[in-house]
Amino acid sequence: MQVGRKRNQSNAGSNSSVVWSPERDHAIPASFGAVGTPLSAHSREFTPSLHNAQNAAAAAIGTSTSTYMALTEPINYRHLLERSVNCNWKYIVDKIVNNNDQQASIFLQQKLKIGSPEQKFTIIEAIVEQAYPLMINRFGNFLVQRCFEHGTPEQILGIANAIQGKVLVLAMDAFGCHVVQKALDCVDETVKSAMVMELLRRVADTVVHRYACHVWQKLFELRWEGTPPAIMSYVNKELKGMWTQVALGETGSLVVQNIFENCIEEDKRPCIEEVLENLDIIARGQWGNWVIQHMIEHGAADDSARALDIIIFNAVSYSMDQFASKVIEKLIKCGGPEVVDRYLAKICDGRPERPRIPLIDIASDAHGNYLIQYILHNATKPQRDLVASQIRKHMVSLRGSKWGSKCAWIVERYKNQSGIGANVNGIASNSSTSQPGGSTVITGGIPGSPGSNGSNISQNGIHHHHSHGGHHHKERRNFNMM
Repeated sequence: MQVGRKRNQSNAGSNSSVVWSPERDHAIPASFGAVGTPLSAHSREFTPSLHNAQNAAAAAIGTSTSTYMALTEPINYRHLLERSVNCNWKYIVDKIVNNNDQQASIFLQQKLKIGSPEQKFTIIEAIVEQAYPLMINRFGNFLVQRCFEHGTPEQILGIANAIQGKVLVLAMDAFGCHVVQKALDCVDETVKSAMVMELLRRVADTVVHRYACHVWQKLFELRWEGTPPAIMSYVNKELKGMWTQVALGETGSLVVQNIFENCIEEDKRPCIEEVLENLDIIARGQWGNWVIQHMIEHGAADDSARALDIIIFNAVSYSMDQFASKVIEKLIKCGGPEVVDRYLAKICDGRPERPRIPLIDIASDAHGNYLIQYILHNATKPQRDLVASQIRKHMVSLRGSKWGSKCAWIVERYKNQSGIGANVNGIASNSSTSQPGGSTVITGGIPGSPGSNGSNISQNGIHHHHSHGGHHHKERRNFNMM
């Protein structure tokens, strides 16, 4: 936004002079024409609210307080924000549509907040006339959303009418999807139902779309005063046999979790059943593992128990998988001592022909070692003692492993103390000890954390990021507390 003060000046080689108006910070070249032309003080773009003969007479005798603005100058938006000042709002709206003008959008949004009721009405009328081009505009979509807050019921209906028939196109547009979500919150239920029915025409395409998936999430969160449309009946029919594919997708996994949270048991049961049937595939997925974590933490008791049985059966392979190891971590943190007992029983069960039990393989794994570290610091004392006793049997192997050495150091550090977990916060401490050979290492820190050896571990290390366009899963590996 540029607000400049132009003083009287003359340009060499030019016969045009600049006239300064002390009442307003604008100047016009005298050669642009006499007062009364479209560029004058009485132009509809820049006059006060009443464009009448009284203003013209005042201008003729030099006493006018009208705003002067040259076409060669940027619009003085700061001056136009004054409550008493009006302009041709359609001209400002055109600047957004045709020039992608961010300042014009910000100005009109601010004017809708502070303007008079008459100004708000006139501005929204100009917006309604070009509602659809504004909805798919990078800056215009915000302006349309503000209209739902400041418009009259008739004006809101006018915007809703511009949306109807184009719901699918708008839902799959980077900017239009925000307008559709806002409309679902503000329009009456008759219009809302019509919009929903349009979206239901292409369930499979839109539910996993990078923009339309957010509209679906809004749809599942809606509250209906009357009888809601049978949304999930259509969705279950269209996505039968496809829920696994949906859950494995970046956007689809969010939609599935949203269904778990907001839909009634009858509506979400087909989705839950298919997820449980294909849990092994979904748990190993980059995005699907979040669906299983959600089920473990927030699912119904029966569903969580079924999921637990499958996870424990595959505990060894899951513990060493890049993504499924997150499911094991959630299970250990949320399941309680009984679940940890079942997990340890599974990974400590060796075969006669192989003395090395799976727990040692997990402790030596890039992804699994964090699970063992967590148990060593947060499990019950009998559980910690069990893990420590197994690790001591394989100290030579673990000390030679980049990842296993971390678990070995923890056991070694506390071997002379009363219990492995005497210092629960030890894993994030800055304490150090000496390795054979005189090198000093951090025994309590997580790799990459403050006070550790400085290594930066992505995935199953310090940070996990799960990005969904505006929506994010973030997880920080913190073994100090449950």
